[in-house]
Amino acid sequence: MTILTNLFFPLLSLVVQVNSLPFYVDVTEESGINFVHQTGSAGQFYLPETMGSGATFFDYDSDGDVDLYLVNSGHFDNSSEVVPNTLYRNDGDNQFTNVTRQAKIGHTSYEMGAIAADYDNDGDTDLYVTNFGSNVLYRNNGDGTFSDVSQQARIDDARWSTSAAFLDYDLDGWLDLYVVNYLYYTLKTDKPCKENGLRTYCHPRHFDGMDDVLYRNNRDGTFTDVTKISGVFSKVEAKGLGVVTGDYNNDGWPDIYVANDDTPNFLYKNLGDGTFEDVGLWAGVGYSEEGVPEAGMGTDMGDYDNDGWFDIFVTNLSYEVNRLYRNNHDGTFTDVSYAARLAEQSLLKLAFGTRFLDFDNDGYLDLFVANGHLLPNIQEMTDTLRYAQTNQWFRNKGDGTYLDVSEKLGGCESRCNLCGL
Repeated sequence: MTILTNLFFPLLSLVVQVNSLPFYVDVTEESGINFVHQTGSAGQFYLPETMGSGATFFDYDSDGDVDLYLVNSGHFDNSSEVVPNTLYRNDGDNQFTNVTRQAKIGHTSYEMGAIAADYDNDGDTDLYVTNFGSNVLYRNNGDGTFSDVSQQARIDDARWSTSAAFLDYDLDGWLDLYVVNYLYYTLKTDKPCKENGLRTYCHPRHFDGMDDVLYRNNRDGTFTDVTKISGVFSKVEAKGLGVVTGDYNNDGWPDIYVANDDTPNFLYKNLGDGTFEDVGLWAGVGYSEEGVPEAGMGTDMGDYDNDGWFDIFVTNLSYEVNRLYRNNHDGTFTDVSYAARLAEQSLLKLAFGTRFLDFDNDGYLDLFVANGHLLPNIQEMTDTLRYAQTNQWFRNKGDGTYLDVSEKLGGCESRCNLCGL
């Protein structure tokens, strides 16, 4: 299973075990990481500023230590110096060194996220970066450096791409690539939207959605766009933000789930013949329990109830709730967000990235959710919502329910809002 979300982690945390629960301590500065994310926000309320950016851990030099790649955004007016994406080499003993220049991997477009995998089967981990603009594929040269092979590989998509996932959808032993696209939007087509008389970022309903892209690996360093022939070309408008892959129906073939913003989410069932079918509506994971499309952002698959079947979690906007869909083992899912006690705690949050993980090593998958509102002036519009929001840790109690233990674990405070600073 592979997932990428356009989520920026501003802190590096050290885990300490306290009373059977881990406790997270901020060790960013002492580890040598001094990266500062730039949104380019200057009062124009350009929509890409709401997205934050991505980060990925991967062992780029194959030394057994996990390294860190941090994605930056940038500036729209070209008047300010842009800090490029940054690669930090793990030197061991909780120390990192900025090796961006040496590795030749410091891109400076307006980036969204990144994902790492060995797409060419040479034993080295490569990197794919999604952008508000042309995407970039960096091939790992195996000597500590990377080469930009985007055009050569034919996956330098110039649309607004948010997330991506590597998966071997045809089981030929080579990783293919699914890229999630968002809106048909440019700075020239931006609209001066207002709410309660205040300038705000426009709602995505003001722009047309973009189709996603599935690239098949040709096993020679290139890819072919197979979106239409594979059946992942949507017949309904989609505005994609998050993606996760996994075999939800245990038939041996990897499937694809896409979280869409204000449009139905997709569950692409792999038919095993090179094609997919969107079964999101029938499976019960395309809409809210009330039958309404929500602002799907982050998503993950995981077996939270240890029954051997992947369940699905999706994060949403404030006044919606984050959704946990339990796998019914028959191709359908049941929305158990309230029963699992995850809904109420998310009602006033605006959630972006998320991940299933067993943070207390008890054999049950817990949940991490990254929060932060996208409107910096939201507190001038309402008394109930906040711009800067704490992240959340949910502990799996093993009985089908979760407990919010954010305050007990630490590491949930934010130096700045995840979605705007």
